[in-house]
Amino acid sequence: MTTTGHLRRLAAIVLAVLLGLVLSACSSIPTSSPVGHLEARSNDPGADSARIPDGPKPGDSVGEIVRGFLAAGAGTGNNFAVAKSFLTEAEAQEWNPLASVSVLPGDTDIDSLNYEVTSDQKTLTMSAPVVGIVDSSGVFSSATPNTRSNLEFSLRQENGEWRISSAPNGLLVSRTTFRTIFLNYSLEFFTSDFSYLVPDSRWFLRSSSTPTAIINELLAGPAPYLAGAVVTAAPDGAKLADSNVVTIESGVARVSLGNLTPAPTDREKGLIRQQISSTLKAIPSISSVELSIGGQVVSESLQPKTDSSVQVDGPPVVIAENRISRISGTTVARVENSPDLKGAEASDPAVSFDDSIYSYLSEGGKNLRRLKADSSEARTVLSGESLEGPSIDRFNTIWTGERKNKGEIIAVGRDDEVYRVSADFLSGRDLLDLEVSRDGTRLAVLSRQGSEPARIDVVGIPRDRAGNPSSALADAPLQVGSYFTEIRDISWAGSTSLAALAQLPGETVQPYRVGVSGPPEQLGQLPGGGDRIAAGEDGRSILVTSSAGEIYSYNSNAWQKLIDVTAKDPAYPG
Repeated sequence: MTTTGHLRRLAAIVLAVLLGLVLSACSSIPTSSPVGHLEARSNDPGADSARIPDGPKPGDSVGEIVRGFLAAGAGTGNNFAVAKSFLTEAEAQEWNPLASVSVLPGDTDIDSLNYEVTSDQKTLTMSAPVVGIVDSSGVFSSATPNTRSNLEFSLRQENGEWRISSAPNGLLVSRTTFRTIFLNYSLEFFTSDFSYLVPDSRWFLRSSSTPTAIINELLAGPAPYLAGAVVTAAPDGAKLADSNVVTIESGVARVSLGNLTPAPTDREKGLIRQQISSTLKAIPSISSVELSIGGQVVSESLQPKTDSSVQVDGPPVVIAENRISRISGTTVARVENSPDLKGAEASDPAVSFDDSIYSYLSEGGKNLRRLKADSSEARTVLSGESLEGPSIDRFNTIWTGERKNKGEIIAVGRDDEVYRVSADFLSGRDLLDLEVSRDGTRLAVLSRQGSEPARIDVVGIPRDRAGNPSSALADAPLQVGSYFTEIRDISWAGSTSLAALAQLPGETVQPYRVGVSGPPEQLGQLPGGGDRIAAGEDGRSILVTSSAGEIYSYNSNAWQKLIDVTAKDPAYPG
């Protein structure tokens, strides 16, 4: 077995630059609809909305050539042949369309972008707002508000027509185009104890070679933000056999790996098969997987049954009428052994998955208390200046941190041992919220520095063999939801997304589902936007409380106020 610490690090490609570098525009791309024609209907569910762009026309100007080239990025057929027809023959051989993908905001398309052309018509520059960037490994990183990508194109005439002789690698696409030509799939890795599968969400170009691309990335290892937090059964150097292609026939995906060194045991073969099978079966056209290693078929009987998520059965916990309580349907029931919290300045309750432990802050965040289900006495397990609300992982370790943070997260184990976990990215920032993923591999951290907008960092939690936290979090956190101008609260809403109370530029605070690696989705309209949010494992059971203690429940794509219920600080188990 190999840990992610032994895997090659994947370098993120950063193309975005700040607004201050924006070029002033002296001409604009026409705002008419992009030229092209629609592809005939096919069995591909995305084909109906795909536009097949036209190539360059005789006499096209420099601006029309660049505009056509960018629009042609939506045409992925024949290895982006239409887009390459706007390039010189030499540049068509060099340009790499999938080096990165920059995604425009929802209200922006390529036609609305301004550009500037030099007097000799040989250089065109353009500045584009972006909300996210996908790197060459398919990892989506959100961009902060007002982030822009500066593009420069060199042009020359070839056979009497303008062609692009130098173009930035990668694509610039609208949000609609991105959703049309790219698909989101999760690579599956293991928790360090092999108890659960952990998804690593990536974006792949929609094509017949998608399964091959997925397996190549799976064998390359997890994204940098998961370093040390997950493990893979595939040893270093594992790769597809000489054919280098995953084939699909009658719903059966055939994956052939070359010889592995050292030769895997039957258990290791089964784990490799589990990773590959669980990853590929997310593709609708694949119903089963046949794996061979070094020419030998790996029997399905060797594959273990590993859970893909931690089951969350318990109802959410709140503080109501000065007691720790649980919400059941439309009622609030006091936890039987809850102490009277009147005058305790209590907040932020949490409960473990097995209901054996409750935790909360008291004295305005100065003390972290733990209440066992078989005891009526809540013990102080940690004291600080101003602690953030706790989150409990599947090992019953309680996580918190100082709000005025110096680059450290604190975890309190079941035996009261305190683990101080280095988090350099938090140094000098205000910690606003932290939530441990239910499989225990990732920490979602909400923080702010000065007057800047709050940001979410998702980062891996390395552990020792006993499940205790290591001395430091992964050193390459993934920024999530950076396009929001305000974020009030977050909660895990499944294994690949968060629920957030957040605000987009020019909008009001509303509830959103935010993919760990992908754009946000608003969850309807809620009066006042809410003060705190909590989500269940399925991402559909979501609660929001207002500052006045009103509780709203999200079910069947609609918000409903729970009548005659007043409480604060809701949290599902975990």
